[in-house]
Amino acid sequence: MKRKALVISFVAFLASGAIFAAAGYRVLSSMRDSRSAAVGHGSEAVVDAEYQKLPADAESEWMDGFTLTERSGHEVHWSDLTGKVRIVSFFFSSCPANCLRQNQQVGEIQRAYADKNVVCVSITCDPDTDTPERLRDYAAKLQASPDQWLFLTGRLIYIRRVASELFKVALDKQTHTERLMVCDKWGNIRGTFLWNRLDEMAELRLLVDKLLSESQPPAPQG
Repeated sequence: MKRKALVISFVAFLASGAIFAAAGYRVLSSMRDSRSAAVGHGSEAVVDAEYQKLPADAESEWMDGFTLTERSGHEVHWSDLTGKVRIVSFFFSSCPANCLRQNQQVGEIQRAYADKNVVCVSITCDPDTDTPERLRDYAAKLQASPDQWLFLTGRLIYIRRVASELFKVALDKQTHTERLMVCDKWGNIRGTFLWNRLDEMAELRLLVDKLLSESQPPAPQG
């Protein structure tokens, strides 16, 4: 009788262990799935090898400008903006919260410098969605001046290079910096500011005022 009870207890122990192991496997699986989802969010599933080899070697030239398509359908070159103070940002139109609030802040800056040599340059990080037609609708909702606020799109691989090589920030599909980059009349980055910090937005305006008064490019550093 005691032997039978011992056997039953041992079988029950094995069964409980199997249940625990199965539950643990489900937890680990869900953790792996959540990690995969976190890594995949805002990123392409396949690493873009073409981007990784641009520039291909030390002899390749890094970007000092760009050519992208504006919501109007016309091409815009970075050099076209010479003589204007530029406020550059990255966004994507399907973002319902942060990007919208960021662009509302950019809209306030654009209106504050109406009829001055200031241009806002908003570049999408979701060009497959953000066609010129979609950007026209998006800009219209923001009441963005076509003369002072540009909405640009192009190939994602190219926009990645623009972000990294020209503006020194990381970018991926639907993933971008929340900083606004202020460039002088000659295209040099002179400051970066978080759009959701009131103190930094005040500093941004002080810098823009300073840059508007400049008539000569800054002396080279180093």
